[in-house]
Amino acid sequence: APGLLGRTFNNTAVGQWMEVQFQDIFGLAYNILFALLIIIFTYFYTAITVPTNKMADDLKRSGGFIPGIRPGKETGDFLDKIMSLITLPGSVFLALLAVLPALVVKLMDIQAGWALFYGGTSLLIMVGVAIDTVQQVNSYLLNRHYDGLMKSGKNRKVA
Repeated sequence: APGLLGRTFNNTAVGQWMEVQFQDIFGLAYNILFALLIIIFTYFYTAITVPTNKMADDLKRSGGFIPGIRPGKETGDFLDKIMSLITLPGSVFLALLAVLPALVVKLMDIQAGWALFYGGTSLLIMVGVAIDTVQQVNSYLLNRHYDGLMKSGKNRKVA
């Protein structure tokens, strides 16, 4: 937390300023810095985990292409540009979701414990678990559907 960083440099004027500014997790300065760090690290994470050059090479090797874009480096640059454009609204959404508890506490005068429990990171975890559960159920149902097709086919060989 930024307040802890201020305590590390407590002997300096900057450290004391940071400790005062960032001690309240529902304060404006804390949440602006928090949102900016989320946006920056979302771009950083996307740049590291999404290999646009490898995607472009795989497309080129398999004979695929993006209409109007030359295969190879131009395709990689195009994919990188698109990823940057897609990352912006996603990172802003994540930042808003993370500062949601502070907004709820300040604007709606709701208790801090309730806002922290049902907002921000907790909400991201709940949505992630719900999406994963739905995917697992769909995978199970699809697997059962295909198993039924295999058992009832006309030309099925019996071992």
